[in-house]
Amino acid sequence: MTVTFHALWMLCALGTAVIGTAVGTSVRDRAAVAAGFGLAALLTSGSNLPDPVWTGGLVMAAVAALLFRPRLRLPSLAIGGALPGFWASLLEVQGLPAWTAVLLPGALLIGTMRLSQMRPSFAPEELREEALLAIGVLGLGVAVVPGVLDGWHAARNLSGAADATAEAGRHVRASIPMWTLAVLIMASSLGAVYSLWSRR
Repeated sequence: MTVTFHALWMLCALGTAVIGTAVGTSVRDRAAVAAGFGLAALLTSGSNLPDPVWTGGLVMAAVAALLFRPRLRLPSLAIGGALPGFWASLLEVQGLPAWTAVLLPGALLIGTMRLSQMRPSFAPEELREEALLAIGVLGLGVAVVPGVLDGWHAARNLSGAADATAEAGRHVRASIPMWTLAVLIMASSLGAVYSLWSRR
């Protein structure tokens, strides 16, 4: 399993919980989330996993629409509803039976929906906005990580070739692990966006 897989897994898992708190009591909200969940679960499987770049980009767009464009609420909820469907395919790849892989994200989604509607103190509006913002920043990280890793690997290959040419393979250069770089980028982005958001 790669860093990108784990980042996408985390985005889908956390996004499932967060989107559940954003769903209202209307039938249209619930239908949009259910449609996104069903389509994502049907279209992805062990051999056809969701693309991290597209998933991260769509999550960023959906979060921005939920926070700043209420008219686009239904499409945004449908995109959010796709996250548990994507998560189910990722769980299936890790060895869970198909029915369990779908049941677990569905239970988390429904549970957070029910708790946030029955107990307003479970997810107050300010907490929901901050959680959505965090998911948006995580989506940005997931969208960016594959390109960063590709660039990092290319740089390492070029560096390794130069070292081999210069010293005939006797000098080994230490490198930063990929997961460290990904975590640093996501943490820095999250901190910067949160500080901007809290001052608005």
